[in-house]
Amino acid sequence: MMIVALLLSISGAAAPSGVTGRASDPVAAFVERTLHFAKYKRAEADLNSDGRLETFVYVTDRNYCGSGGCKLVILSPQGRSFRVVMRTTVTKLPIRLLPTSTRGWRDVGVTVQGGGIIRPYVARLRFNGRGYPSNPTVPPAVPLKRPSGRVLIDG
Repeated sequence: MMIVALLLSISGAAAPSGVTGRASDPVAAFVERTLHFAKYKRAEADLNSDGRLETFVYVTDRNYCGSGGCKLVILSPQGRSFRVVMRTTVTKLPIRLLPTSTRGWRDVGVTVQGGGIIRPYVARLRFNGRGYPSNPTVPPAVPLKRPSGRVLIDG
């Protein structure tokens, strides 16, 4: 079955229903080959209104998690590959797409708790022109009093 899916993806033919492979999922191929993450949750949203979806990759592998949470990576399509626009270290679920924007990119809300932070809160991460902050527990991340927006990845 796997050989059939591989041959179909190389030839450009459609794979049978239920058969998927890395060739048909460029995000999964990038995450596995370039970032080396095998266990993760993902969601998509257009952060910069260019009509192309950015991909949120929340790593669930314990090797990439600590008491403060796990890694969150956001990938933006760039040509035939992807550019990493966010790589946080201490993030817990849920991950939100906030209704606000900064520099033409939607703000992202991540839950912060653990690693010395007792009361959980949602931190707003804003685009700085090149990417998003890597640590949601310190400025320029901003704690939100009343988080809103759409939950993209939930626990």
